[in-house]
Amino acid sequence: MNASEDYSALKQLNEEQLPISKHKLHGWAHFLGLYAGEHVAATEFVIGATFVALGAKTTDIILGLLVGNILAILSWTFITAPIAVETRQSLYTYLNKKPACCN
Repeated sequence: MNASEDYSALKQLNEEQLPISKHKLHGWAHFLGLYAGEHVAATEFVIGATFVALGAKTTDIILGLLVGNILAILSWTFITAPIAVETRQSLYTYLNKKPACCN
């Protein structure tokens, strides 16, 4: 393949399927902001309010949220992050790729 064929093959791919370039990488503060915006603000408040309405104790809710968030952080730290750092792709894109044996 020459360079123009390589470029046309890359142009047909979805941006999510390409490795993330180094200049687009962000630090830990960006991750904390995204995590808080996506998880803490919506899910926990809605589910927590539902549990309160159904009669759960506040300590049970706080303990459940604490355990759930710790498990989410551990799974992200030990499963998702190493794959993302190694391949520079999202976990979804990485898992959807066909193995080399099956192309």
